[in-house]
Amino acid sequence: ELDEALGSSPSERQLLWIDVTGPMPEGLVAQLTEVFSLDDTTAEALEGAGTEPVLTVHGSYLHVRVAAEPDAEHPRDTPWLAVVAAPNAVITLHERPIRFLDDLDDQVQADAGYGLLDSQSFLATLLHVAVTSYHGAIDRIEDDIERLDDHSLRDKGGRQMLNELVEVRSRIASLRRLLAKHRYVYGALSGVVLGEPKAEPSPGNLALSDVAKAYADAMVAVEGARELVLGSFNVYATRTAQRTNDTMKVLTLVTVLLLPGSMIAGLLGMNVLVPLDKDSPLSFWIVVAGVATLAAVIVFIAWRRRWL
Repeated sequence: ELDEALGSSPSERQLLWIDVTGPMPEGLVAQLTEVFSLDDTTAEALEGAGTEPVLTVHGSYLHVRVAAEPDAEHPRDTPWLAVVAAPNAVITLHERPIRFLDDLDDQVQADAGYGLLDSQSFLATLLHVAVTSYHGAIDRIEDDIERLDDHSLRDKGGRQMLNELVEVRSRIASLRRLLAKHRYVYGALSGVVLGEPKAEPSPGNLALSDVAKAYADAMVAVEGARELVLGSFNVYATRTAQRTNDTMKVLTLVTVLLLPGSMIAGLLGMNVLVPLDKDSPLSFWIVVAGVATLAAVIVFIAWRRRWL
């Protein structure tokens, strides 16, 4: 139980993980502050998960807050994860459930090797998975982009597809802004040292440096998704221009087909003698046959030259 865990000190081969979902229980912040010697700033931050990235080094412990497991449909509605990494103890706080924490909990129970992790390495694991969760959101957005590209190439969707492209672009922009807010937090991880500095970097230091690299990869992936949606706009614009060209081609052909008939009717309507008998019904059919023949010749020439 929690009280029993807080009343005992973990050994060097033990790691205490306290995970709080939802509001912090009454009195727990005071207990954590006393047990882990947290300062007032950290205690105040633990009262709520917060909605801004944080990285503070307090000598014996680290306090980090990041947005984790973003929603691909609504990136602005991403849950925030606060982590306090003290010697042999890690405290995580989040107002809403975060799926990868449950998965990690299952791995910890199944793999005894996790018991060899110190708090700094465990913090690095949490942050690494948090960064990786952005790749999942990017993958889902890229799936939507591929679907829209398929509809665009098949000439489906019309105006609705343009609205969906704008919506996807807005989601990518929101995800990029959310990830960019963490630039200084993840960038500073490579220089973070918990406890007394050592001549050789500890496994925890190396793991945090890897998290900074993973963050850079996530930013590249977001930029790649941004380029994909811009490419989708180009595909949509090209297909729209092609449809416009096809329409203009049809209108031009119809105009050319009607032009000979208009010219012949104009010539026959002149107030002069014409080589046809105006009182004979046969003259009408001769004119119609001439117009049809010219139209057939024009269509044949357009077909041979691949204008149709």
